[in-house]
Amino acid sequence: MDNRKLFADAVFLIMKKNLSPERAFDIAFKKYMQGDRKELYREFLEYIKKYLYERNVYPGISPREVDMTIKPDPMLSFPKWIFERLYALLGEEGIKGIYNHKTWARVNELKANVNDVVRLLESEGYKVKRTEINFLLEIESSDKRISDSTAFKEGLLIPQDKSSVLAVMILDPKPYEKILEIGSAPGVKSSLIQQLTRNKSFLISIDISEKRIIQQKKLMEKWGVHNVELIVADALHLPIRKADKVFIDAPCSNSGTINVDPSVVLRLNKRKLHELSSIQIGILKEASKLRTQVVYTTCSLFPEEGEKVVEKFERNLVRIPNEGHEGYKKSRVWLRVFRTYPHKDFSEGFFIAKLDFSSPHSFQ
Repeated sequence: MDNRKLFADAVFLIMKKNLSPERAFDIAFKKYMQGDRKELYREFLEYIKKYLYERNVYPGISPREVDMTIKPDPMLSFPKWIFERLYALLGEEGIKGIYNHKTWARVNELKANVNDVVRLLESEGYKVKRTEINFLLEIESSDKRISDSTAFKEGLLIPQDKSSVLAVMILDPKPYEKILEIGSAPGVKSSLIQQLTRNKSFLISIDISEKRIIQQKKLMEKWGVHNVELIVADALHLPIRKADKVFIDAPCSNSGTINVDPSVVLRLNKRKLHELSSIQIGILKEASKLRTQVVYTTCSLFPEEGEKVVEKFERNLVRIPNEGHEGYKKSRVWLRVFRTYPHKDFSEGFFIAKLDFSSPHSFQ
């Protein structure tokens, strides 16, 4: 069956309406209603890679003209400005491995223990590999979706990328701390903060989207997460002025998710990147007013959303041990920050920095 029309319609929706790939695919799928939705969506993500490749090789090609049989070359799959930017940072090895990824999921220890969840998954046919992080699992089976598992449905297992887990671990939350989380919804990182403290920290989670905060509230209940206050607020105007720690999951390009969402390239341009960078700097400036420890993270491969942002707060940086996860060498802070890379870590590309604004004399 040739699904080109379905896939092409979804690509048009991504480009014209700036929709997420899943939302665009669902709209197109309802129009055609053919085949297995889950399997088709996986094929659709591969189709996007093929379209990106053919668009560069044959400028002006329509999504409906894509050759379904080709194998796309990552070296020829990006707009010129993105390729030149990433090639200078990642090199040929990084570009060729930019789609590397594994399926990661975290055992929700607020509701279950790791051994029981592993046994449950294996009884249902999942191939599970333990990792150096006790509660983080690598799901090796490619023919079964985590969302179909009993553990997921009962809130015992939470899909969470390894890079996202590392960001929260660098925060190092402790029981009885008052923690402000900026950009919290839908609550995956919130849940891990409370898991690491056994629900004994007091977490204030803010997000600018009321719809996403409502979604987070439902997930907190499902996952057994307590001591969380959910607030709809703009991070550029924080509603509180006192916290022991701040965790910033800043709005960003999501370019670090390219290995699971290749359509991010279709929604990104230079102007948007610089707009996001300005917002990120503004959020950090606002967080600095709390005069405490801050962990800043973005799911981005671009230094404009990472190194270049925290360079403006260089005197406040706290070095994170980062052997094998250093930042970009062209930055003067590269040895003090932390990065994950799809081609090396098989995870999303995350930038993580730790800052200390506790001294009033440390502000820039």
